[in-house]
Amino acid sequence: MDRSKKVHVTGYPNYIQQMELAKVFSKYGPVTIEKFNNKYTILMFAHESEALEAIRNSGKVNVYGEFMTVTALGGQVEPAKSKKLAPNKDKGPLVEPFQLELSGDFHAQLAALLAAVRLSQGAVARLGALYQDLAAALQAHWPGCMAIPFGSITTGLGVKGSDADCFIHIPPEQRQNHGSLVNRAKRILQQQPRTFADVFSIPRANTPIVKFVHVPTGFHCDITFKTPLGTQNSRLIAFLLQSDPRLTPMAVVIKYWARVNGFSGTGKLTNYALTMLVIFYLQQAPVSILPPVELLQRDPETEIIVDGWNAGFSDDYDRLPESTNTSSISELLGGFFQYYSTFNFAGDIVCPFLGVPVKKELFKDLSLLPSEFNRYADNVRDQESTPLRVTTPICVQDPFEHSHNVSSMITSRMYTEIIAFFKFAAAAYDREKLNGCNKLLRTILLEKPKILREKLHLEFRSVIVPHIMRKVENPDWMSVVREVTVKIFKQICKIKLEKIDESPIEGSKKLKDKYMCVLTKAIWKRKQFSKLYNMMKLNFLDKQTRITEEILNVEKQIYDIQFRLMLTFKAETRHTTIVIKLIEGDPVVFREFGKFFGSVILNWYFVLLKDYSRSDEVSISTVSNETEPKVDHDVSYISPVNNEAESKVDHDVSYISPVNNEAEPKADNDVSYISPVNNETEPKVNYISPVNNEAEPKVDHDVSYISPVNNETEPKVDHDVSYISPVNNETEPKVDRDVSASVSETDDCNANVKDDAQATESNTID
Repeated sequence: MDRSKKVHVTGYPNYIQQMELAKVFSKYGPVTIEKFNNKYTILMFAHESEALEAIRNSGKVNVYGEFMTVTALGGQVEPAKSKKLAPNKDKGPLVEPFQLELSGDFHAQLAALLAAVRLSQGAVARLGALYQDLAAALQAHWPGCMAIPFGSITTGLGVKGSDADCFIHIPPEQRQNHGSLVNRAKRILQQQPRTFADVFSIPRANTPIVKFVHVPTGFHCDITFKTPLGTQNSRLIAFLLQSDPRLTPMAVVIKYWARVNGFSGTGKLTNYALTMLVIFYLQQAPVSILPPVELLQRDPETEIIVDGWNAGFSDDYDRLPESTNTSSISELLGGFFQYYSTFNFAGDIVCPFLGVPVKKELFKDLSLLPSEFNRYADNVRDQESTPLRVTTPICVQDPFEHSHNVSSMITSRMYTEIIAFFKFAAAAYDREKLNGCNKLLRTILLEKPKILREKLHLEFRSVIVPHIMRKVENPDWMSVVREVTVKIFKQICKIKLEKIDESPIEGSKKLKDKYMCVLTKAIWKRKQFSKLYNMMKLNFLDKQTRITEEILNVEKQIYDIQFRLMLTFKAETRHTTIVIKLIEGDPVVFREFGKFFGSVILNWYFVLLKDYSRSDEVSISTVSNETEPKVDHDVSYISPVNNEAESKVDHDVSYISPVNNEAEPKADNDVSYISPVNNETEPKVNYISPVNNEAEPKVDHDVSYISPVNNETEPKVDHDVSYISPVNNETEPKVDRDVSASVSETDDCNANVKDDAQATESNTID
């Protein structure tokens, strides 16, 4: 075989897979791997010229931020000796700031910080075994699949305590539903307990994942099958930060600063969003160290379409614009704090794609966007993606997936705190920049700004108690609640739901689903339309949906009420808690919605859950003499107007008017009563005839009653053994009301639900 077609490659990360390495070098020509281990690889090209081109680019070929050395194949290479994996000493908790050696000048303190918090080279090297074991286990069931690492560890930003992330590429002909893939992967890994421990799956998350611990290395790992966009994001970050030796240390310090001050992590400012802030700052003039991502995508040959977005880019450092910036790391760090302490987050989005701030207003009208966003505009028009959410306090646009705001979870309260930390750090830099920044790290890591807590947040909490959920026939009762929740909030109420992905707390007996929601109109003003649609023969779902649509068309007032919806499931007891919490907007308006939630919406849960429940209790209908499901009289009663089940009114303070079917203040029946004709309180000396509206002598109800048919006094029926049928006015044998009741489809009402559900309002501080 011609050795001139072969090259010797070293310097790649230990966790890279063979297929990934082959893909990197395929840009020089068709390539095959003759030998591969964690020390070196021997590649063979189809032509000698292709091998020579790869050799000429030695030191420039980049993968995961690492530059590889490519040489002509020389003499015989000794195979690498396998080593026993050492225990992972980097999986402990992150080092606290007070434990750092922050003495000496800035550079000495920086070196001590990086040494204390970053993953060691040995720990990163051990990750190779994790990905190799994972690939071997899954390839036995999905031939040709690849385990592709991504995340902070692959970008050089890994710190102690970081988890590994991995995308599993399944060949198209073997792909299934994402939830099915993660469940199958869980079973596969559970078959190798000596290699993979604590394996569990989260198949119904927005991004389904499998979590496990790799026994030989001690690393925790999350694997996903959904999209390779994350791997492309990681490649971009690694490429950009490795383009200048000052950038990775600076980014690690910022990541550590945000983490110890408590505003980064799950449900807060994500590490990915924080890294985008770093990259965007480095794109700004006069810093101008990094180019806009759009510049890296101008070559059509680099295009890689993933989920409708261009996730490709040129990774040739020779093609990067030359930077004349000579700032020190401390100056770049201080500049970062200064830039964002005054950034106009209210009006501008952070856009690493264009490398300049973009006005939020432009995204409200697609025709106003610059031509660089044509793909975004087309995807939104074709409903291939949702519009970029620009209403959040901070909007950081993903450089590839332009409809994704990677900081959408930031609340107004959290935004206030983040800006306070930026201003505090910027002020510290201003004081220290003339003194070599010797006290900068100590100040920003050990001291905190004084933050005035903002207004309390309204919260409404309701509970569906276990005996309701035990009637649900589906063993996966949590999925039933999720489905009903989507029907109520998204289909009926027309409220946009955005799932918040969070990793479950290990060892917790509770599972939580969180959604960000936006309310724009007063959907609780249903009274006038309810009367109209009650006369139509529509099923419950269609009726309520059409009522909401009427409200949306009629109501002129537009609100921007952002709230968080949280479902908390307790598997052992089938206990479900539903909480809505105001995040941003008018608290008076949200309180109105909260009352609606605690009465009407909660009642809807019971109505819709009935479709998934077994019917093991029956009653005899007083109208049709047919068997009907039993009504729970702790939470409802039968309306005397339409014979439908209504939420139970507190009869200590009110009663249901027989004229308009609405709750009215209860009259003092010792001295007065409510007239059924004019609905006004009348003195109680006798009673008002419903026929001629005149006072009649009061009947002794111990021995008789007034017939609703002929308005004459009739002998009283013994209700222990019989009752009067409202159909034929004849005495019928009494049905045992302990096991039956009349029921029809539950209608909406503004009454508080008791016993089976509790709705409470509370003020809490995050």
